Amino acid sequence: ALRMRQSLLAALLLSASALVALPAAAADLRIGLQEDPDVLDPDQSRTFVGRIVYASLCDKLVVLTMDLREGVKFHDGTAFDAEAVKANIERSKGLPESRRKSEVKSIESVEVTGPMQVKITLAQPDATLLAQLADRAGMMVSPTAASAAGADFGSNPVCSGPFAFKERVQQDRIVLTRFADYWNADAIHFDS
Repeated sequence: ALRMRQSLLAALLLSASALVALPAAAADLRIGLQEDPDVLDPDQSRTFVGRIVYASLCDKLVVLTMDLREGVKFHDGTAFDAEAVKANIERSKGLPESRRKSEVKSIESVEVTGPMQVKITLAQPDATLLAQLADRAGMMVSPTAASAAGADFGSNPVCSGPFAFKERVQQDRIVLTRFADYWNADAIHFDS
């Protein structure tokens, strides 16, 4: 019985030593596919099975670097810069009342890489991200005003568009006035 235990222990130690992380010798990975991809060009492909091959063949966009327009200000005078973008995305992800959480959930992190540049790293590829950022998830608000107002920001919004908030009378009117410091003010031909 003792000899059997020693043999078993030796076999276990030998097996465990084979699992130690050593540089592995080259090996081939073979994957069986039920169908043949129609064409190995992501732009021309029409088959789902092609996606399986592309996952190993092509890199996917999971990092987005954005250069921001210079000279943009929020209506309260706060500079629109990389820190403001980071604060806005983090607000969209973290504000308990945020309706944008699902639209930016693929964003793993936002890194300020320069005064006017951000690097957005995704947890996984997201084909909808640019469309989301072109809509409400990308509408930047003054981080100064948002921080001060919290969930009540909507009662006195401060953004960076061509018009600034003046007043709201519910069920009657919302009044916006021309923002003189808008980056493209010459293109705006209305006062309010």
